[in-house]
Amino acid sequence: MHISRIELENIKSHASAAFDLERGTTAITGPNGAGKTSLIEAIAWVMFDHLDYKKDEFVRRGEKKGWARVTFRSNLDDRDYIIYRDTGAGYHVTDPKLDKRIAEKKEEVTRFLWTHLGLEPGTDLKSLFRQAIGVPQGTFTAIFLEGATERKSTFDRLLKVEEYRQAAEKLRETVRYLDAQTADIREKIARGEGELARSEQVAAEFETVGKEIEQIEKAASTAKHSADALKNIVTSLDVLAEVERSISSSNTEQKRLLDELEKIASAHKEIADLKPKATEQEKIDAEIHDVRSKVAVARDRASQAAALETRVVRLRESYKANAEELRDAQSKSELAAVLPQLETTERSLVEKIATARAELDRDRRFQAEVKNGLCPILSEKCLNLKDGQTLESFISSQFDELQSVIDASEKERTSLSSEIAKAKGAQRSALRVEALKKREDELKTEGTHLNAEKAELEKQIGELPELEAKLAYLEKRIADLGDPRTKIKLLEREIARENEVRRAAGEVEKNLERLTAERAETLENLEDHADSLSDGSYDSDIHLAKRNEFSTAEKRHAELTATLAATTRRRDQLAKEIEHFEKVRESIGGGLREKERLEEVSAATAFIRDTLKEAAPRVARNYIHHISIEANQLFREITGNGERSLKWTEDYAIMIDDTGFERPFVSLSGGEQMAAALSVRLALLKQLTDIRIAFFDEPTTNMDAERRENLAIEISRITHFDQLFVVSHDETFDNYVDNVLVV
Repeated sequence: MHISRIELENIKSHASAAFDLERGTTAITGPNGAGKTSLIEAIAWVMFDHLDYKKDEFVRRGEKKGWARVTFRSNLDDRDYIIYRDTGAGYHVTDPKLDKRIAEKKEEVTRFLWTHLGLEPGTDLKSLFRQAIGVPQGTFTAIFLEGATERKSTFDRLLKVEEYRQAAEKLRETVRYLDAQTADIREKIARGEGELARSEQVAAEFETVGKEIEQIEKAASTAKHSADALKNIVTSLDVLAEVERSISSSNTEQKRLLDELEKIASAHKEIADLKPKATEQEKIDAEIHDVRSKVAVARDRASQAAALETRVVRLRESYKANAEELRDAQSKSELAAVLPQLETTERSLVEKIATARAELDRDRRFQAEVKNGLCPILSEKCLNLKDGQTLESFISSQFDELQSVIDASEKERTSLSSEIAKAKGAQRSALRVEALKKREDELKTEGTHLNAEKAELEKQIGELPELEAKLAYLEKRIADLGDPRTKIKLLEREIARENEVRRAAGEVEKNLERLTAERAETLENLEDHADSLSDGSYDSDIHLAKRNEFSTAEKRHAELTATLAATTRRRDQLAKEIEHFEKVRESIGGGLREKERLEEVSAATAFIRDTLKEAAPRVARNYIHHISIEANQLFREITGNGERSLKWTEDYAIMIDDTGFERPFVSLSGGEQMAAALSVRLALLKQLTDIRIAFFDEPTTNMDAERRENLAIEISRITHFDQLFVVSHDETFDNYVDNVLVV
């Protein structure tokens, strides 16, 4: 699910506002009173029917009506829907693509939300929001610090476990009603069958009932007399038994108190023996403190010396590299001295090549003017020609000579350019020589300083082994003493109880005197019943036998009394039974049919009730098991620690297993409590719903800067959620969220 937009009009501090909400983690920031929490309250009111105060108080001051509109994308069909609600009676859902309302009024909107939020019908949306999606400000960890009863009440309702119990309890009334109805019918049938079976004997029975009543009355009188006598004996034995138990208990208590007094006397002596050792312990503790301080200083200096050694090694490497670079630069700089001569030679070659190229161009123009071997100027035959040689061939031979000069000069210039390039490079190297020499001097100076500083530190840490040996010796001595100061404190606490123990011993002694007198009085009352005692003393076996006799006599009297009453009633009923026999025969047939129907309904109802009763704890355990697994994974992701594990127990308590040691929620630090509560609440969302959205309203309240930073980091580690919203008046979360919404 993705809440993409919320619009408000006349809600709290917002006259008219609209906010687009992105996926991921969003920090809603702004100053106090800007209306940050109002955004969460509006979503809770529109989508989860949750508002902590009256709707009139939700309206902007001075206005009569306000409304909120939430746009969200459903995971069910990947469509957008708009939910509108105002402080009047308006409440509906619109499909923007169809431009049509698809749910009207609270009942229809609630059913729509159950479906599109992936919730079971009947889910308490308010409880789901308060305990998982948008826990109110300042209460995020509160429920996990409550007792088991409060936790059970809260989470049973959220997990819908209570609904199973309530349904089973309601069926109890139905079962009782059906059982009562069936019992009534069975009684009527049995009575009718009995009456019909005895219809021929009623007259004879009526005659004998009178005689039976006389016999029963005599037997009941005898039984009552016997029961009364036994009751007096058993009462006295009960008193005696209680006195005997009290005497035994007082004797045990007296022995315990005397033993305690002996321990206290022993404690006085032990304290006297321990005091010299305690004095020695204090002296050694002071010496250990002094030696530990010296060891700490020496170890710190050893650490500094090691760091200096590392710097010296790096400095040597830098010095070596600088020296190599200096030698290379000095070697190359020698070539820079011939650069002016090379550049002069290059300029001469350039002039020579230019002159030759000019002569070559001139001769080629002249050749074009030559005709028939005559000089174009004198129109006469050239005297420089050899026999058989033409002027054209003579000029061509001059071209070859000039071209040879040009080629040779170009080749020489190319070779010279390479030497000039090398000389220029050597010139640049010569410029770096001075800088490298300066760096060499700096490295030498720094190395000398570091070596001197290191040598001084090494002198100062020379006594470290001796100090560590002395510390080990002192710690062994203190261990051998066995902590006499703590022992003295424990013994002094025991001695402090001396007056209390002596007072208790006196009270026990007085109580024994009273009980002994009471026992003598009770034994005197039983002297007329010698069989109630054993050699004049209390005997538990005789007591039990007398109690059984009394119970038997009392039961016999009760049976006879009940029989007498029943027989008397029977005598009165016999006269009327005969005239009712015919009616009974008619009613028996209908009664049998009704009994069969009621028994079938009762069996089905009992089966349903038993199923619901068994389902409640099973549903709870199943939820807790899967939520605990999910919460553990979230806890490890949030804290970034895979070696600790979280468990949500069957009484809804949070336990943290830290390397085999279980820690209850109350013993965790504030940050650990927030991470654990966050994990369980998000796991509840993942297990109970398809909702992957959660709100955190001012989660850093009363936290210092470091804890706010830690919480922001933990929340940023949460994955598998479409949207997380953190409302905060400071900027702690800005660097750890995907989006920041400023209100």
